[in-house]
Order: sequence, then structure tokens, then C-alpha cells
Amino acid sequence: MAHPCSFRCWIGTKERCVQKRRATKRLSKTYLVTGASSGIGLAIVRCVTAEGHDVIATGRRPHASLPADYPDIAYHKLDLTETASLKRFIDQHVDGVDRALLCAGAGFYRSLAEENARDVEHIVSINLTAQIRLAHALYAKLAARQGRLGLVGSVAHKGAAAMPVYAATKAALDGFGRALALEWQDRVAVRVLHPGPTSTGMAERAGRPADWLSKLMLPPNAVAEMIIDGLEGNRGYRQTLSYGRYLPRLLLRAVR
Repeated sequence: MAHPCSFRCWIGTKERCVQKRRATKRLSKTYLVTGASSGIGLAIVRCVTAEGHDVIATGRRPHASLPADYPDIAYHKLDLTETASLKRFIDQHVDGVDRALLCAGAGFYRSLAEENARDVEHIVSINLTAQIRLAHALYAKLAARQGRLGLVGSVAHKGAAAMPVYAATKAALDGFGRALALEWQDRVAVRVLHPGPTSTGMAERAGRPADWLSKLMLPPNAVAEMIIDGLEGNRGYRQTLSYGRYLPRLLLRAVR
């Protein structure tokens, strides 16, 4: 069950996207969005498209399986763990890019003792290794336009019981983003954007049972708007979105 304000948040997000589109119609940018076939990534694509921007999107699902109202954009089915495919995609389909939002992620709701080597490798590959490779490949293209890179993390980077590998990758992503923000300053602005609990369906896919936390989750549309605003803002490299910044560390035992 979503947060009680979900519908109001969605309406507010839609209105803000339309307002921004009017304000930025003459300043159209090109966005690259990964993890765009569902959840936060899909919501970001819808929002920036509504604002009048061009979008290059990737996801693991084939285009035919996407929602019927999916915007008419340049979508590419891509496995980010395949190094050769990733390089080929960047070389062939990503020319000029102003903004990159890396949203792809994976995780399982398990204790470390229950994890297996294959799944650990998969989580690290998607959540960290692929992000590093993408950032490396995108640097020159973003720098040429004084662009911005957004790494989408999670409040779980502070530590989340029963998802230790996921939490570790998000903590590492935060450190990577901090290093890039220092290294690339004055050339590419880097932001690490940590959403709080979001109703993307990831928790269910990860095997997390429904509980009271499910009622507090915000809709992807509202979180997408916060991510876009956070990418454009200048409040430091790390930003905790939603109400995640107010959660005591104790509650992170239950947070995605």
C-alpha cells in the first residue's frame, strides 16, 4: 500500500513537470537514463519528456513489454553487466549528452549467510561496477557540454539489515560519487541522490515481506521529481531525498 499522499504527490509532480516544460522549452537538453524500464527510472523518463527534453533510455526489459503509454523515445534493451555491449551502446547511440541519471539497481532481501556467490557478484556488478564503467565512458561527452551526472543510490547506504550486500554497494557508490565530485569539479557536476522508501516494486522482487514500511513509501513520480531537482541543485554532492534524511539509523533495519 502506498503512502496516503501518493495521489496528491503524483498530481503535484505532474503539474511541476508541465510548469518546468513551459519554462525550459527553449533550453532542451539530452538525458541518458538507465534502469528506465520501471520504477524511478521510468518515472524520470516520463517527467523529463514532459518537460520537453530528449531522452536516451536503457533497461533490461524489451521495448515491447513496456507500459503502453511509454513515451516515444530512444529506448535500448541493455545488460549493463556486459562490458562489450555497454561500450558499443555508448559509442553508437550516445553522442551529445547533457545529463546522465544512472538508476539501474538490483538487490535481494537476505542475510549475508543466505547469500550465494552468483547473486553477490550480480548485485555488485549492477550497482557498482556498471556505474563506474558508465561514468568512465560518459566523462568526455558530459564534460564537452559542462553536463551533470546523477548516481541514484539509496538511504540504505547508511546500512540496512537483511540487505547487507545491497547496502555495501550503495555506500561504495556514495564514496565513488564524492571522489568524482572532487576530481571533476568545474567540468562535470556530480550528485549522489539517495531516495528514501519508494513504491517501485523492488522490495517485493527482492523478497522483502510487506509490513508497516510499505505504507510509508512514496510514489516513483514524486521521487523522480526530487531526483531531477537534486541533479540541478547546488547543495553538495550527496543529497538524501524524501523523508529519508529524518530516519534514525535504527529504522534502517527495515528500509530498502
